[in-house]
Amino acid sequence: MGKSYADLPASSPVPYEVKFADVTFQLNDITRYIVQNHVNALQANKAATQAYLEKLMLYLPIVEPTLKDGQVPNDFKYLMLYNKLQTSIESTSELDSDILWCMDEVKAKDVDLVMNSQLDERKHIMAATKGAVVCLKRNYVLYKNWGSTLFSHIADKKVLNLLEVNKKWSSNQYIQLDGAAYSSVLQFLAYKITLEREFSNYRPGVQKIVYEYPYSKNKTLNKISTELKVEPSTLSSYNSWLKIDKVPDSDCNVLVVVPAERYNDVRNLAELTQKSGLPIKDLGFPVLKRNQSLAKNRGGTFYEINGKAGIIADMCDSPIELAYKADISISKFLEFNEMKETDILKIGQVYYLEKKNSKASVPFHVVREGETLWDIAQMYGVGVNDLLAYNRMDKVQRLQRGRVIYMQNTRPKNKPIEYIQSPSELKEIEELVENTNQNSEPKQPEIVNNEVKAKENKPVEKTISVDEPTATLPKEIDVNSLPLSHEIGKKPNNSSKKPANTSSQLPKELDVNSLPLSHEIGKSPEKNLNSQNNVDNKEVISNVSKKEAKNKKQETENDETNDEEKSESKSARYLYHTVKEGETLYRLSVIYNVEVDAIKRLNGLKSNIIEIGDRLKVKKSK
Repeated sequence: MGKSYADLPASSPVPYEVKFADVTFQLNDITRYIVQNHVNALQANKAATQAYLEKLMLYLPIVEPTLKDGQVPNDFKYLMLYNKLQTSIESTSELDSDILWCMDEVKAKDVDLVMNSQLDERKHIMAATKGAVVCLKRNYVLYKNWGSTLFSHIADKKVLNLLEVNKKWSSNQYIQLDGAAYSSVLQFLAYKITLEREFSNYRPGVQKIVYEYPYSKNKTLNKISTELKVEPSTLSSYNSWLKIDKVPDSDCNVLVVVPAERYNDVRNLAELTQKSGLPIKDLGFPVLKRNQSLAKNRGGTFYEINGKAGIIADMCDSPIELAYKADISISKFLEFNEMKETDILKIGQVYYLEKKNSKASVPFHVVREGETLWDIAQMYGVGVNDLLAYNRMDKVQRLQRGRVIYMQNTRPKNKPIEYIQSPSELKEIEELVENTNQNSEPKQPEIVNNEVKAKENKPVEKTISVDEPTATLPKEIDVNSLPLSHEIGKKPNNSSKKPANTSSQLPKELDVNSLPLSHEIGKSPEKNLNSQNNVDNKEVISNVSKKEAKNKKQETENDETNDEEKSESKSARYLYHTVKEGETLYRLSVIYNVEVDAIKRLNGLKSNIIEIGDRLKVKKSK
């Protein structure tokens, strides 16, 4: 019968039957003797065993959920640090000590792990664990039980074929290990038995957590260690998957191993240093205060979290253990923290011992990399269901970085989901947040000459309508010096006053390209000009057609109003907005309080894609 080796003293002899996942390995005297010798050797090497236990405890919070999601038995967790591969019936070799999950190059390539001159994903705990789960699931389909799946993972295929593993072991619950030919399985069972016995009594001097730093691309480890205030040597030792100084653009992020009490501090530093433009004023949450007076003499470390009683999760804690330490029922603990009994606790996370509030103390939160709705609820001490209601969400879903989450009131129906994408939008978003928090309508942007004035006191681009005869030219122009290439087709306006010296007419053609125009020219009454004399700028303006002004606008690339805008601006029915960096149609719909579809119809847009510099017409809000 299989036994739990965690309950047996380290000096206990190896049993004849060893349980693993869905099978029982049966030993005879010879194979039992082999296993016992390996156990004795591991126990004698205290330093190596302690190193195994330290990494096992550190990586379990990452590995166990991944195995569970992949429906791989939890017994395989001991394989993550194992690196012996049986290459033939007679011999076993060791892989590089930093290679995880006994992933030789053949298996790694089968599951698309990257191995090149820049990195080796077999040494990255997240990437290697995901790859191992895929590999184990494939082998289970082939070999029909988890015992033969284990053997197939730690032995070469030719060994499996020689021993006819698929034929003898397939679908069997009891598997006989009757000779040294099964050396890889025998050595692994000795390793598993030793770690199981030692792990139950192992208590590290310092509780540590692995933080996957999401902003590591194109940075050096030295730079990251400075930003996050961690030891460079420690950072380097847990990132042996890197073969170059700078982190390449890959799916792997730098792993930062820190004491549990520094976990939140490191996360905050990561957000502060990655310069994404996201608001950082909410990084003071959760508000934690150590309060051991809440203890019930059952162990545990207690805090006030956002003003409510809480307890921190240590290594190997479960919801049942935290409920016991806090002297409350398991059902209450799960209810307060909106969890299930099977959920795995996050080491260093403070959990609530009282019911959370229905509203947060801040009106909005902007989602950071990797955050879930549950993370946000725990951070501010507000219920997940309340957040769902405020944000008009039917169910918990993956959140995109930069999304604005409502924390106190329900997002209005006419407001689309907002995202903060660019640092240039930050101040404007914060002003809208402030206005909404005061239960007032968002301020409409100030209009100057039919342009939206930036909220950050930026210079406003002045637009001069073609109806305004205010554009300035040099006061005197020698018309004789101008080549004749454009036609002046309008007759003088009788309503205008004629100057005293208007005896001559202007030639029929005039090259307006030679005029130093800095603004679009507006219409004004035409006048007769004397080609021998200097003329006033308004007299030149009166003879330039709308079409010529439009051509001039294109040549100088100034952002002025076209003929259609002129008439509409005059009636004050529409505004014109020049798209800035990071702006989207949804963002503009919020600023001007109009529907996205309305903006698209007004501008003849067929998609939601707009580009910097695009000039869009929007209906003026009432």
